[in-house]
Amino acid sequence: MISLSDLHDATLKTVEFGWEAAVIRLMLKIGPAPSDLAVLEAHGVTSLVCPRLCPWGPSSSVNAATIEALADGKLLTVEMQSGDVLEVRCVEVSVERGAR
Repeated sequence: MISLSDLHDATLKTVEFGWEAAVIRLMLKIGPAPSDLAVLEAHGVTSLVCPRLCPWGPSSSVNAATIEALADGKLLTVEMQSGDVLEVRCVEVSVERGAR
């Protein structure tokens, strides 16, 4: 099992939005070995904010990831070390080791 706190310094490789299924997958590299991967997955997605403005300078590394309970679901926030903040409003969030 992997927790959100384990994602600090992970490298964000891809953001995939399955529009029809309303699923977002963030593919992350979490260690030096090729198999050191994690998938952060959001289901029932209603909103995605995904800027890449790099106000703190370019970086593909995660600073912090949090989940906040909302009245109508959850807010997944991923702050990048570039200063960009990804926000996903959804019904459920999971994080798992390994690629899908």
